[in-house]
Parts: sequence; structure tokens; C-alpha cells
Amino acid sequence: LFQQRPTSGWGTVEQITDPEYSTLAFLKGLKQVDGWQDMPLTVAAQTVQVSAYPDHYAQWEQLAADLVAQHWNS
Repeated sequence: LFQQRPTSGWGTVEQITDPEYSTLAFLKGLKQVDGWQDMPLTVAAQTVQVSAYPDHYAQWEQLAADLVAQHWNS
């Protein structure tokens, strides 16, 4: 999930493959980024995840927005 790895301190393999744990870990990291609310999604995600491939987030941005819009109040 996301791009979390045990070697980067995100948790154990079991933890980082748990969707709830990974999501909460990402959100905790995001809250520590000053001004994340005003950043482009890909910049905020890269700041938290520090991916070797920062542009890969962008390809999923619209799908993610559509899923949130569809399920947010379900």
C-alpha cells in the first residue's frame, strides 16, 4: 500500500500491508507536512512517501478523487 517499506521505518511487513494501518500511517505523516492542504496532491504525497518515482502518484489522482466522491458519504 502506498509506497511504505519496513526499511524506511513505516512498520513491519504485516503492518504496512494492512490498509487501515497504512492509511493511518500515511495520514500521520501528512499532518507533519506544513502547508500540505495547499500543495498539489502529488507533491504532498511525495513529501510523505519520498518515492524514487514521485510522478507515479499523478496517474491515480483522478481515480482517487472519483472514488472519494462516490463513497465519501455512503
